[in-house]
Amino acid sequence: MTGRPAGADKRRQEGTISLLRNAQMWGGLAWLAFGVFIAFQGYELGLGEAREPGSGFAIFWLGLFTTAFAASIVLGAVKNGSGDLASLWRGTRWQKVLLIVALLLVFSFMFEWFGFVICSLVLLLVLMRFVDPVPWTTALIVSFGATFGVWYTLNKLLLIQLPNGLLSPWLG
Repeated sequence: MTGRPAGADKRRQEGTISLLRNAQMWGGLAWLAFGVFIAFQGYELGLGEAREPGSGFAIFWLGLFTTAFAASIVLGAVKNGSGDLASLWRGTRWQKVLLIVALLLVFSFMFEWFGFVICSLVLLLVLMRFVDPVPWTTALIVSFGATFGVWYTLNKLLLIQLPNGLLSPWLG
């Protein structure tokens, strides 16, 4: 007799099995490893100083934040549990996943020729109307607002050149 309550070994074994099948824990561990890798790479690039940050400063902090968020997911998953790995894929709409991948491929091939604005507008409109439908007014407002907001921020404020494509005469 071991002095443990009857069934304690079985409950401990079930807890270990459920922990090994904990989807959030494994996802969190993957992000944790990724965050540590990113932080290390940023550190290797050089952090610099507070008044003159090095090229790895932002990357290092991004990696640390990713690591911290991933650690909170892992701790929450261990403490509260979650569904098994198979539950992540239940109810997945594979036709829509494949459609989105195809749309992103078309976007990437047409990006240089049609330009950022046209490709982004078309992509967002198709996604918002046909993949996960929203009303036309919402789709138009979000598509135009997001596209021109990102274009203005990148092109005019941050001076990052984006391909203008067919709209070159108007976007300059």
